[in-house]
Amino acid sequence: MERFYFDLYNSENQIDEEGQLFPSRERAGAEALRILHDIARDEMPEGEHRRITVKMLNENREQIFEASLTMASLWS
Repeated sequence: MERFYFDLYNSENQIDEEGQLFPSRERAGAEALRILHDIARDEMPEGEHRRITVKMLNENREQIFEASLTMASLWS
């Protein structure tokens, strides 16, 4: 098992200090996408653009994966 960290960059930047153990980097990458989906669902923008980024780091705190989502909503 390897430890991966998931730093979140949105309206509030959150650095993952604990990390999580996963059997492979692919499983950890799937977790990064799940986190992105959950945050996007909870932070739907209202009339503005919002960018949410999850950066995945390995045990050495080196970035190895990044997933971003840009959302916008506005009334016609």
